[in-house]
Amino acid sequence: MNLPAATALFILLAAAPSAHAIDIPFRWTPGQIEVQVSVNGRAPIWFIVDTGAEYSILDTEVAKSYGLSGGRFVDGVMLTIGPVTLRDQRVMLIQLDNFRRQKRAIRGLVGYDFFARYVVTFDFEQHLLHLTEPKAFKPPRDATRLRLQFAGRLSVIDTVLTIANRRIPAKLEIDTGASQAVILRHPFVESHGLVDVAASTSTADSVASGPLAFVKLPTQQIEVAQWKFENPNVSFYGVARGAGGSTDTDGLIGNDILRHFRVTVDYSRREMWLTRMP
Repeated sequence: MNLPAATALFILLAAAPSAHAIDIPFRWTPGQIEVQVSVNGRAPIWFIVDTGAEYSILDTEVAKSYGLSGGRFVDGVMLTIGPVTLRDQRVMLIQLDNFRRQKRAIRGLVGYDFFARYVVTFDFEQHLLHLTEPKAFKPPRDATRLRLQFAGRLSVIDTVLTIANRRIPAKLEIDTGASQAVILRHPFVESHGLVDVAASTSTADSVASGPLAFVKLPTQQIEVAQWKFENPNVSFYGVARGAGGSTDTDGLIGNDILRHFRVTVDYSRREMWLTRMP
């Protein structure tokens, strides 16, 4: 069917995503945010949307099947997430055996460069990612602003933990790839003399290091801006190696806390906006 040029242009514009605002549905496991991503135009596969990933990550076996190689990183990769295409991406290759052990179809992580490109809002109620061009972004009227700090490519906020009746400031990495409430680094716990407060030990999978030991740390409260969460589920790395031994941040804050908010991260302005959900 031949359409007049003006009509065809109208249909094309109506079908195209807005240059200023884009919504992408996500799957909530619950605990983690999953979207389908096409790598270099291939059929979409499942990725986790992860502010705690310094680079986007692709499973090494998948990368090999796509003809991608080059050591730890591959450059020039195209990632398509819904109507959004990120070109010339540097992608880290990691064997994601932890998801295979869990019998989950996750084959990658969407990391830092996605958040550097857009202002991203996590709507945990509607299971949507709202993307906005940084120049067009206007903060929600009912939201509270937090200052974002950066440890390399990791975004960090100030919090306060109450442990053993002591209020302890903690710089926590925003980690939407973590289902837990808070995980603290071993050096931080040790420096505050909290190892003896520890309770039970459990094992959980990590992306890069496989199964790791985590020690439960009874915590009375965590303060995030003006909000207080009583008896949050807090643990710490059982050993001071790898991520557990890092001193770049004191720990991470994950989705067991973040899901109580509508969360907006604006890397361009180093800001985070929180709206408390009912």
